[in-house]
Amino acid sequence: MRGNADGFRHPAEALRDTEGTDEVGWIRDGDSLAATLASLGEGPLALDTEADSFHHYPEKICLIQISMGSGTSLIDPLAGVELTALGAVLEDPGVPKVLHGADYDLRLLRRDHGLQIRSLFDTMIAARLTGETRFGLASLLESHLDVRLDKRFQRADWSRRPLPREMIVYAASDTRHLLELRGILERRLLALGRLEWAEEEFRRLEAVQWSAAARDPEAFRRTKGSSRLDGRALAVLREVWGWRDETARRRDRPPFRVMGDATLIALAVERPESREALARVAGFPRPLVAGKAWREILSRIGRATAEPAEAWPEVRAARPVTDDPVQRKRYRELRRGCDAVATELGLEPSLVASRAVLEGIATKEAAGEDWKAVPELRAWQIRLLEAVVG
Repeated sequence: MRGNADGFRHPAEALRDTEGTDEVGWIRDGDSLAATLASLGEGPLALDTEADSFHHYPEKICLIQISMGSGTSLIDPLAGVELTALGAVLEDPGVPKVLHGADYDLRLLRRDHGLQIRSLFDTMIAARLTGETRFGLASLLESHLDVRLDKRFQRADWSRRPLPREMIVYAASDTRHLLELRGILERRLLALGRLEWAEEEFRRLEAVQWSAAARDPEAFRRTKGSSRLDGRALAVLREVWGWRDETARRRDRPPFRVMGDATLIALAVERPESREALARVAGFPRPLVAGKAWREILSRIGRATAEPAEAWPEVRAARPVTDDPVQRKRYRELRRGCDAVATELGLEPSLVASRAVLEGIATKEAAGEDWKAVPELRAWQIRLLEAVVG
């Protein structure tokens, strides 16, 4: 099959990587995907995705990388590949699937393609449960396999076609070593008696779903700095945040490329009333002043400013652990005990129990209820905390 200008041939011909040792298959149709997966057998299969969140809104999966015993292949979802064969493999509990930091990948695979993963092994979770404090993929590969990843393209636009050769090689590197890393981490978990902990975490992660519910009306509260605003400023933030989100969707641009969070907060605080005042707001994009958008932004600010106080968003002060001094004391006792357990095991304290979990335990105890019924608690955490709670 004849090669094209970007250095690889379609649909299933291979590109030899820069080391000249491995080939990367490029898959653009369902038949080629099925043929590639036919050699998988009982696996395992390493998987990763590349999305375009730094360039488009909403983001989408632009590439799916898979590695198995027969090599590495890149699946091009933008070519309309029928993913039935991949879906069957991902849902097969008899085939182990290895990902790193899988939460985001799982949500997008579910949202964009209806794919669900069973028999997951997440190397980031596994690394953290062995006590690793530098658990990014690049750090783990360097420390365990002496492999150094080139991370130049983390924020690249993966929706571009054709992909340059160096981006193809980069994408393949994210899964090529995952299977070997999994073996190392699995052996360490076994030696530490923590494999069961990891498997419980994997099963919980498999249940991650993409919610297609209506847009969160409180999403503006995720803007950094919003917790310091009063009610009127929150009302303005809600309006200008909504304008930015609508504009980002219409322009197919990430919201931060339309206007930064710090500028939204500045608008909420300063509440400019003129085009000139808008131009003086720190970080306000000059093209918006020169164009027509400034009128709409001022209109939204004015509308929010004119709202009666009862229509303002609720001001939510930082929540204390509890107003009850007895429960506060109990929380501190639990925190110290949890920290001691974490230190003994060489783990981050938040892994043993988060603040929310410890608060939940204190609340359950105060109500005379079973502390083990706190929803976020894992079975392995309960076993660790039994001596702490008493």
